This record gives sequence, structure tokens and C-alpha cells, in this order.
Amino acid sequence: MKGFSGASRRGAASREAILQAAVRVIGREGLAGASLATVASEAATSKPAVLYHFGSRDRLLHEVASLAFGLYRRLLPEGDAPSPRVRTEAAITAIFAPENRNLLACVHELVGLGMRDPAVGELLARSFDEVLQGPTRALSHLGPEEARALARTLVMTIHGHVDLWLCADPADTKQFIESATRAALALVPQG
Repeated sequence: MKGFSGASRRGAASREAILQAAVRVIGREGLAGASLATVASEAATSKPAVLYHFGSRDRLLHEVASLAFGLYRRLLPEGDAPSPRVRTEAAITAIFAPENRNLLACVHELVGLGMRDPAVGELLARSFDEVLQGPTRALSHLGPEEARALARTLVMTIHGHVDLWLCADPADTKQFIESATRAALALVPQG
């Protein structure tokens, strides 16, 4: 049994290495350069290994989209921070962390492709629906329809700020965090 858990850990590490390689490749070369062979090379593995872990390029892209959109899951954090503003700003600051830039560039690339390719659009829609679950739960006191609509608006508003940041000098992060925080606080009812 011990050998199996070691193999499971190695398999999970290999899967994670491939996923991170895909993020780097898409962030660097865009989706056009993100073939399974290129991702495999970046991960120092083989194309069959990529297929073993993900099954297809579409599934790999879905995982990248889920990972990237996952950054938005904690936009409405609950916790011991002194105020909703402090909690919201902390969550938004985490999204704009420099190490997330490539991952967020992947979302930017995938959204562009999703507008032209219905299959990628469907992958993004599924990933986005998964991400909305957290913010929707946090807003559940508003009722299910209003909570979902507000969560969607919140994520898309913050993502708009992210898109602008991706086109700007990475050193200017503070202004985007402040702007995104103001927008988020304007959208979310206080109390």
C-alpha cells in the first residue's frame, strides 16, 4: 500500500507540473503556441503523459481556466478582518499578485478564443459557473437569483480590471487594486 501512495503522490506532482507548464506556455505564447507537445516539453514529460493526466487539450484548457478563475473564488471572503473593505481589498490584492499574472493572462487568452470557438466558450462557461458558487453562497442572503447575478457582475467587474492590468506596466498594480476594490465595494451591499 505504501508504494501506491508514493505513486499517487508522484502522479499528482506530474499532473500539477503539466498544469503549471500549460499556464507558462499559454502566458508566454498564447493559445496558438500551447500544443500538447509544447506543454509536454515545457513540463519535461511526454505528450502521452499529458494525455494520460488530462485526456485531451480541451480538458487541459478547462483545468487551466478553472485554476485561473479559481483566483476569483474568494472575492467575498468571510473572516475575522475588521471590515468588509479590508477583507475585499485583501482578496483583490491576492488576485493581482505578480505570480498570478501568467495565470490571469491564460484567462484573457481563453476568453478571446471562447468568443470564436464554441467548445472553448463552453469550457469557460463551466469553469465560470464553478467559480461563481463561492461568491453566490456569500451573497445568499439576497436570494438565489439576485445573489448569482451580483456574483457574476462582481467577478466580471474585477476581471475587467485584471484585463486592463495585463495590458499595463506590472509595477502599477496598486492603482488597479484600489480601483477594483472601489468597484467591488460599490457593487456589494454592506451590512
